[in-house]
Amino acid sequence: MSELLTAAFLLVGAAFMGIAALGLVRFPDLYTRMHSASKASSLGVGCLLAGVAIAYPTAMVIAKCLLVLLFVFLTVPVAAHMIGRAAYLLG
Repeated sequence: MSELLTAAFLLVGAAFMGIAALGLVRFPDLYTRMHSASKASSLGVGCLLAGVAIAYPTAMVIAKCLLVLLFVFLTVPVAAHMIGRAAYLLG
């Protein structure tokens, strides 16, 4: 059962990362591209890390996955905001 759940999380995470990449190519302006890259990739990384934590259920792996997830969820919105602010100020 855990292999099936791991595979599902990894596939969903890879799909969201693919959607983020597609959004970077297809969206017309910087702000929508930035939105696609930040939202979909954060969710994709979260699903991938959940799949890894389910596949290797040791305390060390789960702790590392949670720390990486916390780091991603704290830094990606800040980076997207700063890129958007710089683009707005530069015109």
